[in-house]
Amino acid sequence: MDKLGLPIVLLAALWGAVNTTLSFFQIINVRRDMIAELIDQCGLCPDKTLGPLEIYFTNLLPLTFGNIIFLSLISYVIIAIPRHMKIEDDAEARRLKTACQIIAILPIFGALSFIAGGFFDIAMLTRSLSLK
Repeated sequence: MDKLGLPIVLLAALWGAVNTTLSFFQIINVRRDMIAELIDQCGLCPDKTLGPLEIYFTNLLPLTFGNIIFLSLISYVIIAIPRHMKIEDDAEARRLKTACQIIAILPIFGALSFIAGGFFDIAMLTRSLSLK
C-alpha cells in the first residue's frame, strides 16, 4: 500500500492542475471574446461601465496571473515530493525524482503557455485599441 500512495498523490496533483487550467482557459477565452467584441463595437467604450480595459484589468489579467501562480505551485510541489519521502534504496529514489520531474513538465509548460498568452493578450489589446 505504501508504494501505491505516491502515484495516487501525483495523479491527483496532475489531475487538479489540468482540470483547473482547463477551467481557467475557458473563462479567459470568454473574457477575451468579450473584450474583442467591445473593441469592435465601440473601441474604448467610454460610455460603458465595463469597457475593454476594465474587463482586462479586473478579469483577464488576474485570472492569467492566478493560473500562472497556481501552476507554478503545483510544479514545485510535484518536484519537491522526493525530498520529503524516506526511501532507503538510492535507485528507487532516483527513479522517483525522475518521475516527478517528468510529471512536473505538464504544469510547467502550462505556466509558460499562460505567460506567453498573457503577452499576446497585451499585444492584441494595445494593437486593437490603437487601430480604433
